[in-house]
Amino acid sequence: MPDDRDPAAAAPEVPDPADVTADGPAAAGTSAPGPVPTEEELLRTATPARVRRAPRYRAFVVTGALLGLVVAVVLVAVLGDDRALEGAGGGLLPVLDGVGGVRAVVGTGGAILGALAGGVVALLADRRSRRAR
Repeated sequence: MPDDRDPAAAAPEVPDPADVTADGPAAAGTSAPGPVPTEEELLRTATPARVRRAPRYRAFVVTGALLGLVVAVVLVAVLGDDRALEGAGGGLLPVLDGVGGVRAVVGTGGAILGALAGGVVALLADRRSRRAR
């Protein structure tokens, strides 16, 4: 019968408190870590390395795209003449008629140019970090 199982047999094993060390419970069959190397041995086997602070390209490109988008939208708002861009109000996306279309196109162009400028700035920063060392 399925209900005749011993509940003690299904319970998880709890480690004996006497077997618990600072590193955790002692597992049967595991070996202790090897000896700790001396300072001289570490110096003899160590390889000198340099840490170079490289820029994160994604952050530069995204920041450039956002700045380009903001600049483009502000330019359209400041320099745009709303009367000259009156749309008929029809079409597939009425939001893109008139000023909305101009904002979308100029904003997209500004974002693309800003992303390219951010990439160029990241390349210059990367080149400078290589030259400094």
